[in-house]
Amino acid sequence: MKLFIAIAAAMTFGSAVALAADAVPPAEADPAAGKAACKADAAKLCANVEKGKGKKRECLEQHLAELSDACKAHLAANPAKQ
Repeated sequence: MKLFIAIAAAMTFGSAVALAADAVPPAEADPAAGKAACKADAAKLCANVEKGKGKKRECLEQHLAELSDACKAHLAANPAKQ
């Protein structure tokens, strides 16, 4: 019985750790590459948007489905400044 309880407790704890790990966005592998990818995506998708006040980032976020994976990772790792 004690073995069963120990196994059940370990499985519950393991599940909780796995869920917590899913809640944290993955770290950006290469910040410079992510920034460059976002710059390229912005040139393609947001060329007519003026710089400043977060307008380029807002434009990128509106085109999230069209962004490169590197840019998506960069945006996730670097939240917008308030």
